[in-house]
Amino acid sequence: MGGSDVSGLAGEPKLRLKTYLPGFPDFIMKILFVGNSGPVFLTHRLPLVMAALKAGHDVHVALPPSSMSHQIANYGFKFHEIPLFRSTINPLTEIRSLVALYFLYRKMRPDIIHHVTLKPVLYGSLAAHLAKIPAIANTISGLGYVFITNSFKANVLFILVKYFFKISFLHPNKRVIFQNPENLSDFLSYGLIDKKSAVLIKGSGVDIETFKPSSEPHSTPIVMLASRMLLDKGICEFVEAAREIKSEGTKVRFVLVGDVDSGNPMTLTAEQIKKWVDEDVIEWWGKQQNMSEIFSQAHIISLPSYAEGLPKVLIEACACGRPIVTTDVSGCRDTIINDENGILVPPRDSKALASAFRKLISDPQLRKRMGKAGRKIAVNEFSIEIVIQKTFTVYQDLSKSFNTQPFQ
Repeated sequence: MGGSDVSGLAGEPKLRLKTYLPGFPDFIMKILFVGNSGPVFLTHRLPLVMAALKAGHDVHVALPPSSMSHQIANYGFKFHEIPLFRSTINPLTEIRSLVALYFLYRKMRPDIIHHVTLKPVLYGSLAAHLAKIPAIANTISGLGYVFITNSFKANVLFILVKYFFKISFLHPNKRVIFQNPENLSDFLSYGLIDKKSAVLIKGSGVDIETFKPSSEPHSTPIVMLASRMLLDKGICEFVEAAREIKSEGTKVRFVLVGDVDSGNPMTLTAEQIKKWVDEDVIEWWGKQQNMSEIFSQAHIISLPSYAEGLPKVLIEACACGRPIVTTDVSGCRDTIINDENGILVPPRDSKALASAFRKLISDPQLRKRMGKAGRKIAVNEFSIEIVIQKTFTVYQDLSKSFNTQPFQ
């Protein structure tokens, strides 16, 4: 998926419905949201779901069981636990997931199903087609391990996934939402979708009321990487850049924020990260909830990822008025104007990363200027209101092929 999984919302989102509602269908719909992670749902999708609920629609959410299930069930929509796990590839388990989705869809009969991330999109789209659901929206929030890793296993899975996409995307009334133009272009070039079905909505949005600018702390500069602890987030390059700069005697702290992800084949181990901590190269703050407060402690935010959908952590950092350093890859490059709100570097290049860090560490005025520019970009391009309104327009477009109970 795209973005970090470490940020969180403090309670229910403060929805400004007069902004969200234009373009939303003016009749009651039963909408089902399907994802593969409870924690990611809370950080990335909850505002959209709550906006639909507050607009008076019959809203359901289906997710695998997690430590967040009880919290998710208390928001007021109808919650369904499903056997859909992102890290498994056992054929029997996968068939079970597909069948469970099919029977859930047949029982519920929603008007629109919105799938998020690859597995729900793949299995859910096929199940929705078989169950004759009127309309589906699919969000591709980054292409993940299968698409960016050049290993034999990943290449085989890539061939299978492309074939499965062609089958899953047979539904006649669908929209596929991409978070960056490059992913959209890739799916068109693979022949997986047509132009009519493709929609570009940049990211999952940032709450600009929660993520606000703050003055830099008057302390040793902190360069922060907030993400799941995965190799493809560029963490090893971040650590090498930190090692290089600290060996020069520069007074600076390099901080990792986020947890390991045992369900992902690209995860680092806690032992490896603790080894870097013991070497005094980086600090590891682990998983954090109040990311606006965490960002206020930093001077520079970095995500030197190998590929993303559109990283939420970077637009949150921009909203907080912090300069960003990221890589010239899909998704990441869509959050930055080079030398305006941050610095763009080549992927997998710790030397270039270190050079960008040096430039910003040594120049507080440059950081301030870039932070102001980033805030402006976040407000104008990535606010949660913009994302939700564009998503509601997708629902409206899909709803033209059917009708439901009018509002009373």
